[in-house]
Amino acid sequence: MVAKKKKKTVDKWKRKRWFKIVAPKLFNELVIGETPAEKETQAANRVVEANLADLTGERKFRHVIVRLRITNIVNDKAITRIIGCRVDNSYLKRMVRRRRTKVENIIVVETADKTKVKVSAVTICGTRVEKAKEKAVRKAMGEVISAEAKKAKFDIFMQQLMFGNISNKMFNSVKNIAPIQRVEIIKANLLEEAKR
Repeated sequence: MVAKKKKKTVDKWKRKRWFKIVAPKLFNELVIGETPAEKETQAANRVVEANLADLTGERKFRHVIVRLRITNIVNDKAITRIIGCRVDNSYLKRMVRRRRTKVENIIVVETADKTKVKVSAVTICGTRVEKAKEKAVRKAMGEVISAEAKKAKFDIFMQQLMFGNISNKMFNSVKNIAPIQRVEIIKANLLEEAKR
């Protein structure tokens, strides 16, 4: 009887390289973590999330999560770009209270560089409001988001969403329609980039 040769087991982890994940220039190319891959091509297109407070050093942004995609590898660095942002779920739950009207608006807009972005926004009214006012608030929210998108390129538009500039503009637009407690961008995602 011939003894079977044992197959050599190869430890795949030993073959992997670790790449430092680098945030975009907006965040001073901060190293936010590492990702393993055997080949550079395997690391490309991976999506990672980072807390905006960690990226900026400002605690007031700790409820905002930034979505980044690895676009290319340079030496041992995985270069990323912003593809979206979202608000932390626990923060969202704290915002909503009983006996308040929550007005949501989900809109697809096109930026100045012809990039399509899906944006979800919410307005929390100070009291319960009637349907006509709710409709007016939703319309005003959409108008502000759409107008701001048309004026800015994708990266600038995303900055304005993440740092609250557009939320402030929406608040000023809707505060005369109904008593408003809070206005937030809860999610924004890159849908389609302009054909280069």
